Amino acid sequence: SSSSSSVQPAVSSLQPAASRAMGSDKEPHVAVREIATQLQEDRNKSNLKNADQLVDKIEEMKNKASNLSPKPLEKMKEVVYSWRDSMEYALKDSNAFGLATGDMAMCSWWYNPKVDLKLKAFFEEFKEVENALAAIKLQPFQELGGKMAQAMDTITPTVKDLHGLPDKLRDIADEANKKKTRPVADTESIKMSLKTDASINQSLRDLERCQTRLPELVDRTKSNYTKLSEFFSEAEGRIRDVFTVPTPCCWMSGYVMDQPHVAVIELQRHTAKAISSLGEFQEFADLLDGLQQTLIDLDVAKISDPVKQFSSLASRRLECLDTLVDEANPARSQVFASTDVKSRFLLLPGKKPLLS
Repeated sequence: SSSSSSVQPAVSSLQPAASRAMGSDKEPHVAVREIATQLQEDRNKSNLKNADQLVDKIEEMKNKASNLSPKPLEKMKEVVYSWRDSMEYALKDSNAFGLATGDMAMCSWWYNPKVDLKLKAFFEEFKEVENALAAIKLQPFQELGGKMAQAMDTITPTVKDLHGLPDKLRDIADEANKKKTRPVADTESIKMSLKTDASINQSLRDLERCQTRLPELVDRTKSNYTKLSEFFSEAEGRIRDVFTVPTPCCWMSGYVMDQPHVAVIELQRHTAKAISSLGEFQEFADLLDGLQQTLIDLDVAKISDPVKQFSSLASRRLECLDTLVDEANPARSQVFASTDVKSRFLLLPGKKPLLS
């Protein structure tokens, strides 16, 4: 008898919370709220919150990739084209005419050769930036967004439904207490949401496949974007340096820049437009950073393990839920019983059914 008494507590601890609550003659809404509290503990224990936050980050990257606008890139291409035109104009005048206007036009003849060397070196730098811009393609990222969307169509509702389950049951209990009635819940939907199957595993594998060529794509694109950003961020000062009057008459530079060559005026105007376009292009830069931080080194086990652990723990908690609540949709019970599991997801408070 002593051995049987020692086993009894262990057996009792494995009993579903709902059945223990029924044995204690608690109000149904109190029992449901206790289950919600225990599910919240299970959620913490299984790290499901971390999985939920990770899913949010992936969703953000997916949306940015899917909705990339081509307009900032097209504007930048127009700016770069204008830059080339102005640079070629300046190079032509450095050989044939002077690089100053007004009363400094004739004086510029003696220092043109020195400015011409700096101008040619600057033009070679610009060509690298031109090539970097041409290498930036949005299509691979837009296609990536589409592939991510297909995977997340299953992953996101599954994780969100499981993460919201404790809060949902708490709301059900509080509503019943407020109305002084038995709790009402769609128990079939709740229980089916716990039966995570091969569909989420396949979706996680699909998400992993999105990582295949991502490091090379992101690293190359970030390098090209950095060249573009650094060049135009420094361009205003570089333009002044290129067209500065060399020694021993460098003191004349301010006077020269008060009546600059047309190319200087144009390049300064194009630079302002480039800076504005880079600001509009910031969303693309944020996408590159986000993909590097979130998706490239993503371990999908950080999603799948919490989902499996919480589902297992929650299944035991909810074994006797139907004894504590009234069925919200009794007519649908047979439908749920014959429907493929992967097409059903739990109803979050205030949400429509997520049915495929």
